[in-house]
Amino acid sequence: MDREGLQSPQGKLDWSGLTLFLVSISIVLLCLLLVRPFLSGVTWAVVLAIVTQRPHRWICARVKNPALAATTTTVLVALSIVVPIMLIMLSVGQHILQVVQGFQSGAAEQGVREFIAQHSRITGLLQYAMDNMDVSQAIEKSTSSLTMQLASGLGKSITAFTQVIVMLFILFFLYRDKTQSVSFLRTHIPLAADEADYLLLRLRAAINALVLGRFAVAGLQGLLSGIAYAALGVGAATLLGVATMLFALVPAVGAFVVWLPVVIYLALIHHWIQAMILLAAGTLVISLLDNVLYPILVGTQLRLHTVPIFLAMLGGVVYFGVSGLILGPIAFSAAESLMLIWRKRTTGEPLP
Repeated sequence: MDREGLQSPQGKLDWSGLTLFLVSISIVLLCLLLVRPFLSGVTWAVVLAIVTQRPHRWICARVKNPALAATTTTVLVALSIVVPIMLIMLSVGQHILQVVQGFQSGAAEQGVREFIAQHSRITGLLQYAMDNMDVSQAIEKSTSSLTMQLASGLGKSITAFTQVIVMLFILFFLYRDKTQSVSFLRTHIPLAADEADYLLLRLRAAINALVLGRFAVAGLQGLLSGIAYAALGVGAATLLGVATMLFALVPAVGAFVVWLPVVIYLALIHHWIQAMILLAAGTLVISLLDNVLYPILVGTQLRLHTVPIFLAMLGGVVYFGVSGLILGPIAFSAAESLMLIWRKRTTGEPLP
């Protein structure tokens, strides 16, 4: 609010206007603090509502009751997206628990020593390290750290389940009350009608590009790599598949960060055929998907360069957790859109 807006027509400070302004800001901040614990649920509800609009419209064309159509779409999203992700996370948690138990029982240390004994030429450096360090102490510290992380993860899993419930609850109302929600946003964005439409259109395009491009492609890469690991007899295939997906999400990093070390491991244990198969699959299928599918699915919807997307994802995860993978790039996209709107106001150039 500018200075003139806080002054009465006689030039005196409008205390009632100033009070209203301060109270309004305080109430808005209080609302943000109240919503903050459920930020992940709200974020992913909005994201899913945007990227699943096409199937929801298809359902609405056949189910005339808005509440029933919203319920149907919400249930389908839960069964096709939420439940599989939760099952995968449960499997990953079980693998991590097995790793912790292996450290605690000493089986992990024994396995490492057996591997070194069988490949002494290649792993001479590892043998030297094992002989010149207190392995038991290192394993004890690692086990303690993993146990604490596991206990923390158990608490976070309860929080994550709460976020899922909140997400599905909000998602239902976003489906049912889509028109009112969009109208509310347009009304309360302090921009002209064409500028508000432009901003919302850019944000929707950015979300579609991130989810359908970055997340969908990374998910497919993780799925195919997990199948390849399991088919080739690599242990903890689910855990490695999830790790492949996570690295594939990061721009300029890619899935090879996971599957290439697995190829090297298979070669070290003389499983040459499996190593060659995984190398071919990783090079020609898993990593190539990013170069082929991403331009097809995204096109020019997300105009940000790879560097700001990379920084936005990392910074978003630091400040917002998993939801930061979306919030970070969206914040950058919103900033770019607002700068273009500002340029249009100052120079008269049309919006791109």
